[in-house]
Amino acid sequence: MKPIFAKILEDLTQEVYDVRVIDLPFFSTEFHFHRECQMVYVVESEGKRIIGDSVEAFASDELILLGSDIPHVWHNDKSYFEKNNQGAHAVSFALFFNPDKLIELLSHFMPVKKIETVLKTAKFGMMFSGQAKQSFKELLIGMIRQNKLNQMISLLKILELLTITKEYILLASRGYVNTYQAKDNDRIDKVFKYVFSNFTREIQLDEVADLINMNKQAFCRYFKSRTQKTFVEFVNDIRISHACKLMHDGGHSIGSIAYDCGFNSLSNFNRFFKEVKRITPREYKKMIEV
Repeated sequence: MKPIFAKILEDLTQEVYDVRVIDLPFFSTEFHFHRECQMVYVVESEGKRIIGDSVEAFASDELILLGSDIPHVWHNDKSYFEKNNQGAHAVSFALFFNPDKLIELLSHFMPVKKIETVLKTAKFGMMFSGQAKQSFKELLIGMIRQNKLNQMISLLKILELLTITKEYILLASRGYVNTYQAKDNDRIDKVFKYVFSNFTREIQLDEVADLINMNKQAFCRYFKSRTQKTFVEFVNDIRISHACKLMHDGGHSIGSIAYDCGFNSLSNFNRFFKEVKRITPREYKKMIEV
């Protein structure tokens, strides 16, 4: 899944920001990145998301800020693409703003160092919680219905809250660097989508390497250089994120979850789960049931 460079405000050369409502049967974007910063509130949807080197499940009611040039995609679960699934829906609200234009504009009226600092932090992806998330939701939803003047006031309130809140976690690792190149074309895109569709079974390196016309050794080097993970680590991240989703859904034993997620033994599942989450599946299940 190669992250293509996207020009979000391409047709709005004089605009500093834009607010959009996405309401579709499923999220259909490719793995991509753009200069604009993006705040996303997922109203209704679930699946897997990749932000930099973070691979996790997502669900409704999450709110994330992405800084400039961090590759990302929200990819819905398989059920969203089935023709007989009329109930699946993907709805989100998104705020895009050009950081360069915004900083230039605000610098005429106020110090901008704190804003520049938080936008630098956002290059790793920030997921909000608590009262901060609630406040961002209200401001973002309000912007959908407001005129331009009131939208700008809401944007300033969002920026002010960003500079003071501590209610967030970073998604990409602190050492993450976007190493994708234009020549990657759609090769990584093919690999990611293939894994999303097949992670519940054993995936051989040969079959994935063949997808993008590489031998196994070249593919392993290529994949690690682009994602900063080995292919096995990436697949296990997808499987563990799905396991966490199943535990949140309830009604599944740990043993059945292990095999439903593509692990060939319970011991392997326990080992990889602890590597990724730093706690055992049983401890995780107990924690979310509190």
